Amino acid sequence: MKIKKLGFIVGLLLLTFGLNAQDINSPYSAYGIGQLYGENISSQLQAMGGISFGVTEKNILNMANPASYGVFDSTTYIFQTGIIGNVSTLQNTELKQNTNYATLSNISMGFQVTKRWHVALGITPYSKVGYSTRVSAKVPPFGSIFNDRFGKGGITRLFFGNAFNITKNLRVGVNINYLFGNTRGYNIVYFPDSLFVFGTKQERYIKVNDFLFDWGIQYDIHLAKDRKLTLGAIYRNAVHVNATRSTISYTLTGGYEGAIENPRDTISYLPDEKGNIYIPETYGFGFSYSQGDRWLVGMEGEWQQWSKFRKFGVADSLENAWRVAVGGAYTPKHTSISPLRKRMTYRIGARYNQTYVRLYGYSINEYAITAGFTFPFKRTRNNITLAMEIGSRGALKDNLVKKTFFNFSLGINIVEHWFYKRKYR
Repeated sequence: MKIKKLGFIVGLLLLTFGLNAQDINSPYSAYGIGQLYGENISSQLQAMGGISFGVTEKNILNMANPASYGVFDSTTYIFQTGIIGNVSTLQNTELKQNTNYATLSNISMGFQVTKRWHVALGITPYSKVGYSTRVSAKVPPFGSIFNDRFGKGGITRLFFGNAFNITKNLRVGVNINYLFGNTRGYNIVYFPDSLFVFGTKQERYIKVNDFLFDWGIQYDIHLAKDRKLTLGAIYRNAVHVNATRSTISYTLTGGYEGAIENPRDTISYLPDEKGNIYIPETYGFGFSYSQGDRWLVGMEGEWQQWSKFRKFGVADSLENAWRVAVGGAYTPKHTSISPLRKRMTYRIGARYNQTYVRLYGYSINEYAITAGFTFPFKRTRNNITLAMEIGSRGALKDNLVKKTFFNFSLGINIVEHWFYKRKYR
């Protein structure tokens, strides 16, 4: 690999690690295990509505279905990374707030080990927590009472993927995922109008570390004129993820509106409580119909049984979640001497999610339309993809919050030859 290219990758990694420290801001991330990031780590797939279960491309690392690794070329390896960002507006019937953040989408690579065995490995966010809410009331004779709740943190996933080519057209795969990370939650009640009444604060720290497995299968049906129908399905078995929880509650004065917090007396302290978080099973099915590298269209659906979710044996405001997505891609003319506008790949899609959060009798649904462009480099298979989506989550009814968002993703794919000796330079 050339020095300039290596320097570019190192610089990008340093930038994305710095961005990863930023927190999200979503009140719905207070429930379950936070805001889920899913398996669509590739910007190319995000630009097509997130379709992935039935998608296979030699130069894309498609983590959503590990069977897709089976199409990696024998003489190349793929390095993939990127940045995802968000600009949002949160509002209810009374207030409106703007927020934004950017974070690392993934660092991953894939390659062929043998003719029938292909692997991928990397790191990507699994879920993130970031919220800050306040409820206030007037209660005589105490005057104003404020209840502030805020949290931060998240779970990260390391994955080692394996795909096995059973026949020329049939592939199966498994992702061995290691989940690790922690979340912190704070709940404060204080009385700003009463100097002689102590407030209370509870701090809860949860740390997780355990394994999770994703299974996938794909089958290609070759049709006339270089056309192909690919069917794909995924399954994730339910698992009790090992977790440790520490909780402390105490009285305090101050600690609000920038005032210095002065702890008084400890109410309770429960350190290193062992338990687990139940993550339910997932099913998904999708297909894509394509003609070589010219065009592709696809559709998929996914279902998750989050109504069985438990955290240390306690249920949350969750229900079963499902998702449908459609998308496609088109490359006008795929040759190295064509002008850029013809070598670019244009992508579009849409998705609809019923998220796992249910509040005040309402399902918190999300929808988005997506688009993107892939810019190829001349005489190489390297490319940069810009993906965008505009959508909404929640609704302006009762005590709910509506979030309108603009998400963007910048993905880098480096596709290099290895074990390949050039005859001419």
